[in-house]
Amino acid sequence: MNRGALLGVVAVAVGAVVVVVLSLGAAGPPPFDPGSTAPSGYAAVATILRDRGAGVDTRTATSVARQGFGRGDLIVVPAPELASFDELDAFTAAARQGATVVFGSPPPEREATIDVGSLDDLVVPVPSTELVDDDLLARTPASPVSPGFCDAGEYRDLGPIDGAFAAPFVAGSDSGAVRVCWADGADTLVSVADAGDGTVVTLAAPTLLTNARLWPAKEEGGVPLANAGLLLRPAELAAADGPVRVTFVRAEPSPEASIGGGAPSNPLRLLPVGVQAALVVAVVAFGFYAWGRSRRLGRVVRERAPVEIAGSELVEAVGDLLRRRGSPDRAAAVVRSEFRRRIGSAAGLGVAPSDEALCAWLERSSRVDPAHLRAALTSPVTTADELVGVARSLDAVEQEVTGVRHPA
Repeated sequence: MNRGALLGVVAVAVGAVVVVVLSLGAAGPPPFDPGSTAPSGYAAVATILRDRGAGVDTRTATSVARQGFGRGDLIVVPAPELASFDELDAFTAAARQGATVVFGSPPPEREATIDVGSLDDLVVPVPSTELVDDDLLARTPASPVSPGFCDAGEYRDLGPIDGAFAAPFVAGSDSGAVRVCWADGADTLVSVADAGDGTVVTLAAPTLLTNARLWPAKEEGGVPLANAGLLLRPAELAAADGPVRVTFVRAEPSPEASIGGGAPSNPLRLLPVGVQAALVVAVVAFGFYAWGRSRRLGRVVRERAPVEIAGSELVEAVGDLLRRRGSPDRAAAVVRSEFRRRIGSAAGLGVAPSDEALCAWLERSSRVDPAHLRAALTSPVTTADELVGVARSLDAVEQEVTGVRHPA
C-alpha cells in the first residue's frame, strides 16, 4: 500500500471514530428511560416513586428474566414487544411468585399458524420506541379520559387520565380474573389480571407514563392528570409487606424479540445510532477517497507546432512545382495572389484587394509605375520567361513598398 492510500485509510478510520464519539455523546437517552427528562422519558414518575421510599433500578429484559422476583417487586416493562417470548414468560412467572408486573402495552401473543390470506398477517409491527416523537408528545394537547366503567378497585378513585396516544384494547386473561378501568364497552385503557400470588397490569400505551403526558396542560394552567397513578397504585400494593423495589426494563430489542416472532430482519437496526452514522460516514468518505484516487484527465498539454515556412519560400516552392509541371499561367496566378495578399494586408485593403484599388494605393504611396504594375498583375503568361519576368516585377514592387513603409 502506497503512502497516499495509507493516509486515506487512516483519515477514514479517524473520521469514523470521531463521528461515533460525537454521535454517542449527542444522542439522548432512549424512550421510556427512568433517568430521562425528555418528553418521552419516565424521570418524573421515577422521582415520585423515590420520594415515596421505593428503590428504582433499570435493567435489561434478559437480566430481569434470569433473576427471581417475588413479593415487594414491581417490574415495569414499557415495550413488551421488544422482549422475547421466553422473557415474557419469565415476567409472568415472577407475577405468579407475588411480583407486580406492569406492561406498557398488551404483550404480543404466540401464533400457532399464519393465515397467508389475511392482510393483517402481512403487516410488520413497529416497535413503540420508533413511534415516539418528543416534539409531538410535548405539543399535543391533553385528551382527558374519565374512568368510565371501572371494576379495578386500585384505580377506582382516580380521576381522568390523558389518553391522547393510547390505543384501547380488548382485555383478556388465561385465568379469567381480569378487571378493567377507563373502559368503554369491550375496549379499555387499563386491565388488571391476577396471576398466582401477584398481579399483571396492562396499559394501552407506554406513553401514558411519559413526562410530557403527566401534566400536558401545565403551560395553560391546567391541573395534573392521573397518569402517574397508573404506576403509583401498583407500587403501593406491592409495598404492603415492606419497601417496594421498582425495576424498569430497558426499551431495547432482545436478540429474539417477540415482535417479529424471531430475530430482527435487519441486524443493522440493532446497532446504536452513532455506529450507524459512523458506517454511513465511512462509506461516503471511501467514495470520496476512491474518486480522488481514480484515473482522470489532466490539464491540456500544448504540443509544439510544426516549423513554419516563410511565405516567400512557400511561394517559390509552389511556383517551382508549377513550373516543373509546365503550367506557367497557374504559377503566375499563385505569385500574383500572394502579392495581393501581402501588399493588401500591409496597406489595410484586405487579403484580396482589387487590382484598381491596389494600383491606386501604390501610386499614392510609392514611385512604382502604374502601367508597369498593371502589366505585371494582368498580362497573360504562357512561357517560363514571362513567369520569371512577372515574379521579378512583383518582387521589385514589394521591395519598393517595403522600403517606403519600413525605411532601413
